[in-house]
Formats: sequence, structure tokens, C-alpha cells
Amino acid sequence: AKRGFTSQGNEFSYHMLLASNWVLNVAPVAHVGRFRLFPYIHQSINVRSIRDQVRPVDVPDVDPSQLPEEANFSMCAGDFLAIYGGQAEQWDAIVTVFFIDTAHDVTEYLRIIYNALKPGGVWLNLGPLLYHYAEMAHEASVELTWEEVRVVIGALGFAIEAEEWVRCTYAGNRMSMLHNVYDCVHTVCRKPS
Repeated sequence: AKRGFTSQGNEFSYHMLLASNWVLNVAPVAHVGRFRLFPYIHQSINVRSIRDQVRPVDVPDVDPSQLPEEANFSMCAGDFLAIYGGQAEQWDAIVTVFFIDTAHDVTEYLRIIYNALKPGGVWLNLGPLLYHYAEMAHEASVELTWEEVRVVIGALGFAIEAEEWVRCTYAGNRMSMLHNVYDCVHTVCRKPS
């Protein structure tokens, strides 16, 4: 948004929405780094030193209120399929991070992403295939391998311009003695013009 692009976030989780509302609408009233949190204070295992356990995190790190007056930035709460399912050819780019595996059926997300992009539009993705609904009773879950997801991407009409594997952590304590690491796929896919 700072560079002049229309930008929109999407979130379904009530807890994430509360946090994003606070960062976007409450915290900026103060200034960058105004609030000091201690997120690791109750972490008593796999701690190297007391300094690591009591180190603060200052938020926000970027002040959203400093966007230019003409910036077109918004946050859209709700289900991705319901919100973007009817937005045919509306977006030049879609970025998904640790997202596509949150679907009951990943092929539905891929179809919506493809349809929402304008011709020539690009989809950038980074994430694992954790499949949030796998092994949950009474929840449908289609769990494709990356090879199968790749086939679906091509069958929809996307051209995969770049693909690489990246080791990533997620919401972890970088100073901990324990780290959960994902081997994530990073792709750049383009819808034909």
C-alpha cells in the first residue's frame, strides 16, 4: 500500500482479527514501538538464558497510520471462498503465506485464486501442506501431495514461473533451544494473458 498498490488482507480467525484490529486501528494512535510485550515470559523449557526469557518485543514495528492519504489498504474479515469466490478478474496479484493448507479442499482455494486474478496476474505462495482439517472427526479434508497440487495448478491454467524449497519457522521463539521447521514450497505462478 505504501508503494501505491491496492492491498487487502483476509482473515477468518476471530483471534487473529482481534490482534490485527488492534495493530491496524488502536496501536498506531500512539507510535511505532509504543507497546512492549513479553511473549516468552512463561516459557520455562528450552530456554538458554533468563535474558532470552524476559526479552521484550515492541509493537507495532510499522505504523499503518503513516500510509499516504491516497493509499488503498483494507482488511476483509471472513471466509476466503465466500469473499473472493465472486471476484472474477479483480486482482493483479495474490500473495498467500502459510494459507492454502487451511482449506477443506485445497483445489477450491486454487480455483478461486485463479479466477480472482486478472489475465497476466501473478500468484505468489509460500507455505507447507499441514492441512488443518486432516484427522479431524466430522471435517472433510482433501490432502494432496505437492506433486498433486502442482498438477492442479497446471490444469487450472497457471504457468509456474518459479519454484523453490525454503526452510521456515512459524510463530516461534528464535532464541529457543527447540525449533519447529517446515520445508515450504515457494512458487510464483502466472495466469495467462
